[in-house]
Amino acid sequence: MPVLARGGIVRRSVFALFLTTALAGVGGVGGCQTVPETGRTQFVALSAADERQLGAAAYDEQLKDAKLITTGAEYERVQRVGARIAEASKRRYGAAVADFDWRFALIDTPEVNAWMLPGGKSAVNTGLLRVATSDDELAVVMGHEAAHAIARHGAERISRGMAVQVAVGVVLATGEVDPRLVGATAAAYGVLGETAFSRREESEADHIGLLIAADAGYDPRAAVGFWRKMSAQGGGGPPEFLSTHPSGDTRAKRLEQLMPEAVRVYDGAKGRAR
Repeated sequence: MPVLARGGIVRRSVFALFLTTALAGVGGVGGCQTVPETGRTQFVALSAADERQLGAAAYDEQLKDAKLITTGAEYERVQRVGARIAEASKRRYGAAVADFDWRFALIDTPEVNAWMLPGGKSAVNTGLLRVATSDDELAVVMGHEAAHAIARHGAERISRGMAVQVAVGVVLATGEVDPRLVGATAAAYGVLGETAFSRREESEADHIGLLIAADAGYDPRAAVGFWRKMSAQGGGGPPEFLSTHPSGDTRAKRLEQLMPEAVRVYDGAKGRAR
C-alpha cells in the first residue's frame, strides 16, 4: 500500500530526489525474477541480502523517534496476527522469506497506515486498528504489506531509478549503509506515507496478500468490507484515473474476483487446524 487515509501528508522524499538525478545506464548490474502468483518478470538490481540490510537500517531509522506501544491488548493483537501471517508466508513462499527476521511494531499515531520493509520488518499504526476492527481485516492488511516485501516491489522501484547507485553498492567506504539508499528504501515501501506502488504492484500485493491471510486462517472475505470502509472514509485524493492507486470500491470489486481461490485456501487452512 501504504494503507493511507485522510490526514496523510504526501512529502517529497529522498527517493524522489534520486529519481530526478539518477543516470539511466546500469552496466552489468541487475537480474530478473518472477513475481509469485502472477508470474510477471521483474528487473531488480538489488540483491536480496542488500535489500534486507537496507530494510533493517530503514526500520531502525523509522522507529527511532516513533511512539511505540509494547504492551497491552492492541500490541498483543498485532503480534498474534503478525505471527500467523509470517507462518503462512513461510508455507507459501518459503524461499522468498527464508532469511526474513519478522518484526511487528505498533506505533501510536492516528494515521491510518501499515507497512513492511524488506526482511519482514513491519509496523502498524494504531489509527489502522480503528478501521481494521476485526482480526480478519487486520490480517488482510498485514498480508498485503508482507506481499509487497515478498514480491520485492520496493527493490524493483529502486532499481528503476537508482541502478547506478546500486552498482556502487549499499555500503560506504566507512562501512556504514549508505543513508541515501536507506531513505530511498523507506520511501519505496511506503513508510513515509507516500504513494509508493503502482496499480500493477498494488494488484499483485492484493492477490498475494489475500492468499497469505487465507492460508493463515483468516477469512479473506473480510477484505471486501475493509476496502469499502476505507473508500467511505474519503480523504480528498485525486480522481482514480489520475492516481496510481485504485479506489477502495475498485479494489473491492477486484478482490471479489479473486475470492473463490482465496476461499479455497481458507477452507484448506481450517481443515489443517482441525
